[in-house]
Amino acid sequence: MAKRLKFCAALLFLTLMTSLASAQEVRGIEIVEYGLYAVDKTDCKRDAQGIERCDRNNIRHAATTWTVPANIGVEFGLRYRIVGRPRNAKISIRRVWLLPGGGFQPPSGKSIDHIDRVDAVEIGQSTLMSYGFDDAWELVPGPWVVKFFYNDRELGQRTFTVVK
Repeated sequence: MAKRLKFCAALLFLTLMTSLASAQEVRGIEIVEYGLYAVDKTDCKRDAQGIERCDRNNIRHAATTWTVPANIGVEFGLRYRIVGRPRNAKISIRRVWLLPGGGFQPPSGKSIDHIDRVDAVEIGQSTLMSYGFDDAWELVPGPWVVKFFYNDRELGQRTFTVVK
């Protein structure tokens, strides 16, 4: 019985060590590119907050800047890469836009002070996250802060300044 117990304990230890060795390790975030983008939008729908969400294709980097003109049709954001291992492992990254002042005042009447999204990304691969101005009520000048989280840990943040 003692031999069997030792064998089970050794097997459990080996299993635990193997799973820890292959665990995902997220060390941080790296900004690859940022600024204004030109995109083709398809399959647009409004989400529960009334914000238009579209599939984006034919994405082209137009200008490198942290300053964004508050105009309908302007698309801004950044490409980022998650630093960690194993490379190409799929993880979820939560990003939160903190909007300036009182945020958005959409026609629904319920103000929006932040936008919370989740991206499915691969460690080491470049991912684009962007925001496009589709409605006049989105043209809120000031600092637009985007924060990135893995689980509950903040990986970093960046600020775009939207100007009239």
